[in-house]
Amino acid sequence: MSFLAPLFLAGLGLVAIPVIIHLTQRQRREPIAFPSLMFLRQIPFRSVKRQRIRHWLLFILRAAAVVLLAVAFARPLLDRPLGITATGGGREVVILLDHSYSMGYGDRWDRGVRAARRAVEGLGPDDRATLVLFADRAVAASPRTADGAVLQAALNGATLSARGTHYAPALELARELLQQSERPRREAVLITDFQASGWDRSEQVRLPEGAGLTRVDLSDPAPHNVAVTGIAVERLSRSGPDRVAVTARVVNRSPDPVPEQRVTLRIDGSPVETALAVLPANGGAVARFAPVPVPSRPVRATVEIAGDALPTDDRFHAVITPRRAIPVLLVEHPDAPPAERIYVRRALEIGDDPPMDMTTGQGAIGAEELAGRAVVIVNDAPLPTAAAASRMRRFVEAGGGLLVVLGRRTAQSQAAGLLPGTAGQALDRLADRGGTLADFDYDHPVFEVFRAPRSGDLTAARIFRYRRFDPDDSVRVLARFDDGAVALAERRVGAGRVMVWTAGFDNFWGDLPVQPVFLPFVHQLVRYLARYVPADPWVTAGDVLDLGSLDASAAGAAARTEWVVEAPSGARVMEETRGGARYVSFEEQGFYELRPVGKDGAARRIVAVNLDARESDLARLDPTEFAAAVVPAAGAGARAASLDVTLSPEERERRQGLWWYLLVAVLLLLVAETVLANRRPRRGPATV
Repeated sequence: MSFLAPLFLAGLGLVAIPVIIHLTQRQRREPIAFPSLMFLRQIPFRSVKRQRIRHWLLFILRAAAVVLLAVAFARPLLDRPLGITATGGGREVVILLDHSYSMGYGDRWDRGVRAARRAVEGLGPDDRATLVLFADRAVAASPRTADGAVLQAALNGATLSARGTHYAPALELARELLQQSERPRREAVLITDFQASGWDRSEQVRLPEGAGLTRVDLSDPAPHNVAVTGIAVERLSRSGPDRVAVTARVVNRSPDPVPEQRVTLRIDGSPVETALAVLPANGGAVARFAPVPVPSRPVRATVEIAGDALPTDDRFHAVITPRRAIPVLLVEHPDAPPAERIYVRRALEIGDDPPMDMTTGQGAIGAEELAGRAVVIVNDAPLPTAAAASRMRRFVEAGGGLLVVLGRRTAQSQAAGLLPGTAGQALDRLADRGGTLADFDYDHPVFEVFRAPRSGDLTAARIFRYRRFDPDDSVRVLARFDDGAVALAERRVGAGRVMVWTAGFDNFWGDLPVQPVFLPFVHQLVRYLARYVPADPWVTAGDVLDLGSLDASAAGAAARTEWVVEAPSGARVMEETRGGARYVSFEEQGFYELRPVGKDGAARRIVAVNLDARESDLARLDPTEFAAAVVPAAGAGARAASLDVTLSPEERERRQGLWWYLLVAVLLLLVAETVLANRRPRRGPATV
């Protein structure tokens, strides 16, 4: 037994009062009317102390009332080891400890670790246990063992994660561990805050038959939490100085409104501006900041609020990158009139997400023209042959992109093996009023954006002429005309890509260039060929990144590249890529820095990592309902129990109620004492 307010036990000293009362003579004075005392002799009255207790029952009632009253105010609580006590052989126990970031609210994590330690201490000599740490994934932090020291050591190394809650992986791992056990009794001890966002009722995950579930509920009755759940970065100018406007979403997860929440924007750690947000109860607001200039390098932006009981979600990080254009070389036929060139040129000039740095050329393509280019578009121009084709092939193999637009001036050729097939003669569809695009590979990145409704209708264009194209066996056909002829084809060459469009980009062979869908179609082609991936302002904890995709240099795809990955905590690891994927998982909140060894600072990458915003919602699910969903009916009644162990004093005071019964007992004792005291015979000194 333990006490929430042990200082009240000092009141046990008041037991001395009944002792003093019962060992001390009470002097009773009962006046008696008498006519005259003149003939009586005066005898002095003596008060003597009793040396023994005469009314033991009355004394016991009074002393017991004082003792129970002191114990009641000390708030007694029965403390017992965590676990289900039973007989019949050893147990297989899986201790599931939630280390998602919502467990950082108040002292939940400390209480959870203490609960896990009590579970270990409650193991019997024949029991065996495994410690599992879980958030949105579950990992066995210890082997199966009967050695409590091993389990305690695993608990010493347990830390909070930056991931959200998901109960299904933890239950799946517990199920697997319990099913593999030969022990006669099996149970899982779930130590968590029972966050509602972590439970998907459609996931039918249950413990094995005969297994029990012990629940330790670490939730709080009325949690208050304010969180920064997102940042929006808007570029304000397409030309001139690069400026961005930052807005932040702040959410109040409590029933009480916050009339004035201070929200601060920091750039590279220095405060720039503080805005005020008015947060309604269980609602949110947007904090807006004045535009800030973007330097020629990536900068770290953080929006934060004053810390509360869950400080991890009081900040949100983002990386603001300068605007970087895709360098494009547009090769045109020298005899093409300006009216035919204008469509592709205007499409490339209008592009701003990202912008496209266009350079035009005619005739042969030399090494100097290819230097620094990411994409080459050969728009109805002579195809490269011989030495020019070899240079172009090396450019593509190193990671460049080539788009060949076949038109009326294109000769029938295979371009020294550079094209993904053979270009043939032109086909005329004027007789049937033009053909249409009818078959698309919507899984390809070029057409993926056109999958959604009202995103552009490529089938509305009428194509009057196009060249026959016979693709090679290794070619991926991305689009066809309504007669089955190839419209767009692709082939991978080394680290780069070669694509062929067979219907021209002028208004002579079709009306696609004047259709609204032409502009996004050209932009998608260029982005894909340049292997352009928009720099995400941030990622979520638990996301992964392929380091191989970061190196777009000539040697990036095949050569050995070493990366230094520095986490927000300062920990550093070395990763190596050699012609394949090498994934890095972001497990900490903050800014990661990725640096390739032996390259200049321009190749450095900064990645902002944030928490899953859903985890900021501390709404609680019903533990009883949860247990009924995951525990088989055969074991639910006997072993599903919620134990109040290793709780904080406030939590214990909220849940224990034994002191109420003690106060009722005190009241009954006082009533019995009053009745007994009034019924006992009164004895006083005889006075005559």
